[in-house]
Amino acid sequence: MEFFKQPKQPKWKIVEYSKNQIKKAGKIIKHLDSTSEQMEEATKIIDNWRAAHAFPLHVIYTHLRRMALINKRIVVAERLKRLDSIINKLKREKTMSLLTMQDLGGCRFIVPRIKDVYKYHFIYVQINFRTGEYYIGKVNRKRWKELKNYKGSGLLFQKKYKKHTEEFVQYFIACCKTAEETEKLEAQIVNSELLKDPLCLNLVKGGGGTSKHDSEERIIHIREYLLAHPEQYQAMLAKNKELYCSGPTPALKARNERIKATASQSKYREMSRKRIIRWKTEHPEEYAASRENNRIAMQSEESKQKRNASLQKWREAHPKEYAEYRRKQIEAAHSAEAKAKRSKSLKEWNRTHPEEVKRRAAKVGKSRQKAVNMLDLKTGEVLKSFNSQQEAAEWLVQQGLAKNTKCKGSISAVCLKKLIPGHGTRNQAHGYGWEFKEEK
Repeated sequence: MEFFKQPKQPKWKIVEYSKNQIKKAGKIIKHLDSTSEQMEEATKIIDNWRAAHAFPLHVIYTHLRRMALINKRIVVAERLKRLDSIINKLKREKTMSLLTMQDLGGCRFIVPRIKDVYKYHFIYVQINFRTGEYYIGKVNRKRWKELKNYKGSGLLFQKKYKKHTEEFVQYFIACCKTAEETEKLEAQIVNSELLKDPLCLNLVKGGGGTSKHDSEERIIHIREYLLAHPEQYQAMLAKNKELYCSGPTPALKARNERIKATASQSKYREMSRKRIIRWKTEHPEEYAASRENNRIAMQSEESKQKRNASLQKWREAHPKEYAEYRRKQIEAAHSAEAKAKRSKSLKEWNRTHPEEVKRRAAKVGKSRQKAVNMLDLKTGEVLKSFNSQQEAAEWLVQQGLAKNTKCKGSISAVCLKKLIPGHGTRNQAHGYGWEFKEEK
């Protein structure tokens, strides 16, 4: 009985030839002057390449059959392209490569209504026909062109897709009415059982990120999964770390610009605002600590220099925008609302810092005891000298040029050459120029 037993054959074929051999076989079939030996070898290679698609095709077919259980009217079918059809197509289309031919195998998922096909909410699969690896995801787009250009967002998948783009083929395997439906369907397909498959490139279960913010339970699941499978993402982390530590490279700058452009859109700004509000509500103590740390960091000399350098660079690059910004800033600073707010804030500060108020008042009083000269505005000639600003203020009141001695504040502002927003440096008070006597 042992004699009649046949050796056990593998159920699924694998790719037995290199990419160059597969490309060359397609070219041999196209040329009419190929020898019979070359044609025979090329046919053998094509047949192996065709048979190697059976396993990934059957994996998708099995999952589609499970999906079809929700509706008995859905029809699911699979097929491999016949060998003679492959050869005829290569002969007919002279520019086509055997390696990139996309219809060697396919699944059909026939829905009850034709109009369901034209909704841009799909479940897709990316299959590597050389290794049998696959990635399943969802895509929601407004335009068909955007839908076709989308390849997938999985970290592990993107890493392999960039290296072996020619080996991947994308199929749309299900159509949904809304983004929420794609989310639910993806959760059914990409489950914990699928993630156990070593050929699956999905890192986490499907169903998140479309209709609502990820739940705490899902975040915990993702964290636990990544900790349990470090080999699937450590290489990526090391590569990203190397990229960020390499300095301002062109690739990193381009990536930052793309992130800025996306984050500046009103949609994502609103998402960020809601996320911050939710975090503030849920973590009040951490928010208070974060605000205090931010305040301390902004007061550092290094932070100030960095902000000033950035502002100066922006001023030089955008003079018109800066002029408009200053105009609005001055208008806002001189509005009645802003003045009332400053006055209220100052009174509150004076109430809570009495010692500092006394120290500042003493300093101001000392500065106003300095001798000053009154100048002619046209010639700059000294018209009169005073032993203090108080004495100068009393003289102005006596001459009827000021109502009270509070005018010494304006005299001091001219002497100190204080900057008035929108008007420049103050150079006169009550019809005269002023300077500290010691300056002469």
